[in-house]
Amino acid sequence: MRRSLLLALALGLPALLVQLSLPVPRLTADAVEYYSHLRSLYFDRDLDFANEFEHFGILTRGDKVVKTVTGHRRTIFSVGPALLWMPFYAAGDVVARTQGDIEDGYSPWHIRAVCLGSLAYIVTGLLLLRRVLGDVVAPAAADVTILVLFYATFLCWYAVGEPVMSHAGSFFLAAAILALWWPARREMSLLRAAALGALIGLAATVRWQNAVLLLLPALSLLPALRRAPARTLGALSITLLAFALGTSPQLLAWKAIFGQYLLADPPHGRDFLRLDHPYLLQTLFSSRHGLLYWTPLLWGALLGYALFLRRDARTGLTLLAPLLVMGYVNICSGDWWAGGSFSNRRFDSLLPILSLGLAHAVASLERAAARRPTAGLVVAGALLVLWNTLLMAQYRANRLPQDETVSFARITENGAAILSESVGTPLAWPANWVFAAEHKAPVAGFDLAVGKYVFYRQNNLGGVIDAGDPRADPALFGEGWSSARPCEDVLCRAVLGSARLFAPLDVPETLTLVLRVRGEGTLRLAVNGTRVGALRLGERLGEQRITVPRERWHRELNELSFETDAPGAAWLDRIVFERPR
Repeated sequence: MRRSLLLALALGLPALLVQLSLPVPRLTADAVEYYSHLRSLYFDRDLDFANEFEHFGILTRGDKVVKTVTGHRRTIFSVGPALLWMPFYAAGDVVARTQGDIEDGYSPWHIRAVCLGSLAYIVTGLLLLRRVLGDVVAPAAADVTILVLFYATFLCWYAVGEPVMSHAGSFFLAAAILALWWPARREMSLLRAAALGALIGLAATVRWQNAVLLLLPALSLLPALRRAPARTLGALSITLLAFALGTSPQLLAWKAIFGQYLLADPPHGRDFLRLDHPYLLQTLFSSRHGLLYWTPLLWGALLGYALFLRRDARTGLTLLAPLLVMGYVNICSGDWWAGGSFSNRRFDSLLPILSLGLAHAVASLERAAARRPTAGLVVAGALLVLWNTLLMAQYRANRLPQDETVSFARITENGAAILSESVGTPLAWPANWVFAAEHKAPVAGFDLAVGKYVFYRQNNLGGVIDAGDPRADPALFGEGWSSARPCEDVLCRAVLGSARLFAPLDVPETLTLVLRVRGEGTLRLAVNGTRVGALRLGERLGEQRITVPRERWHRELNELSFETDAPGAAWLDRIVFERPR
């Protein structure tokens, strides 16, 4: 008990102090709609968000203007977080009323209460996980695992930085599901099966992909099917019925908003989930919220999971099923970078499963340190050698003043640049090596090239690659280009005989390329190795068009090759990618 209390304080107290020291969060993006569910249910007793959306200034947004068949405003977000926050919100409302600061449910007291609720759910989920980990590793290793799982992953951000989101509740329910399933993973009673079904149903109302966790009770019950078929089928039926009961709040919410209990397509749109197009390397390694790029601690979880499988193959394989299935769903999501995410937040409900691998990795390191106490000194020495090597490389290349003061920021930035240029960003290994081999491009280009799109979803390039903008994405320009230089009233890049440019597309489609160019002679253009046209250049900048059929493009990075009669004979201002009307 004393150990659990100390762990709870180590988790909750620093985060609570930070949360309270920060200003009351200004609700934006997803948080607006999750909070609108909560406020509407509590004050209005309905799911008509018109007044909430008006308060937050999004009522006139394109996706909110047209009413649904029930006269409500459309939302793609779930109702589950509101249900979990409701007790905290009610307490915040009581405090707000005593302070005379109601503000119709939008007061700082109401929002603070929700933030505290998210922190409480995350800490409770971590303590539930600690009980599970105590069965597989020593107490010290279990405690360390829980602490780093909180402070070295995106959990800390969604407890402190953006608590008015679904991730605290999703993590808590996934941890509760694992804790409830763990003691009965070999033999499950009907009561526990029903409880699991209801809990997983509730988790699915927070984040819909949590329905995949139904694999846990199902796979635990199936081995008994031959031995006791009637009882096993009954238990599976009870689990499904309880799951349906658990999901009923979301079904009722959809009925109220959209007029139907089940939606024919995901609320995000029919093309949002693409099971035939996984973005594996992007989701894990891209600097655009790649899971392992932003949260390298989880390398330990993945490597440690192999140790867990060796120790308890049956349990490990059972848990591997939802890990792989939900992981696959996440990497097939349309915006695989998860919008304005910290790290890749969609893996919140997989952290409890990954914690088992992380615990085995921590325990393994603990044993290795005990057997080889000098190993830590060797690692520290290797890091110091690396630092000195990078410092020498900067000094030799005149990236540092030889007889002046220099800031630590400049030294570290130079060192990181040299390391990335030489072997690629370590956080993106081995994806950046695959990128370099596939595209014959610098290994450092992966960080900036992968994760951009000409058109696709939010924060895209807007259909334009501006060669003359010195702030343009450097990784999209391969070899053969000059630096940006004055060219009439703009800046252009010269094609130095032959040059390559990368155009990232989500799907192949027929596109018209509008090139604003000038120069002498002919500019020949190829797409992915196939010649698509040649342009006669003029002395003045002008637009020239080439239509490239769908068959010449492919998904992700496409290679555009430019050739001129002589180096510097062609100057490119920009390329506009136009879709047929």
